[in-house]
Amino acid sequence: MNKNDCVQDDEVLYRSIRGKYGEEYAYDNVGKLKISSEAFRDRERKPSVDRAELKEFNPSLSKRNDTDGIISLITADVRSIGTVKTKIQDADAVVHAVDVIYDPTPENPAHSKIVVNPEFFGSKNKQRNVFKLLQLALAELAEKNGWTLEPSPQ
Repeated sequence: MNKNDCVQDDEVLYRSIRGKYGEEYAYDNVGKLKISSEAFRDRERKPSVDRAELKEFNPSLSKRNDTDGIISLITADVRSIGTVKTKIQDADAVVHAVDVIYDPTPENPAHSKIVVNPEFFGSKNKQRNVFKLLQLALAELAEKNGWTLEPSPQ
């Protein structure tokens, strides 16, 4: 793979989930993993992920802290979310297409971002509410896939 390639639909993406039980993940009363939407918070509203192939398919290389866990997402699943909409008064809702773009940094050549097109717009409150829908959809995908690497006990 050429590192400059766009992120392909069949690529695996890693996301580091903080290892603090109850903050970004928990288990329900029957032991089913529950990923919080907070696991996908991002100041810029563009959650970071790593391209697994560029991390040599070693999820431990994507951990931000020693106690973190790693979940995996498939790029095509992220792109097919299709439920992120901004409602406009007296008009049809605007659907934000979800995408994954390659955004390497000097510290992390596998770094990518989950983005929407068009970008979120409107008041800060409206942007926050619409971004929450994306976070919820990503958390649901993460729950479906389960842990790639479980968090370490603290």
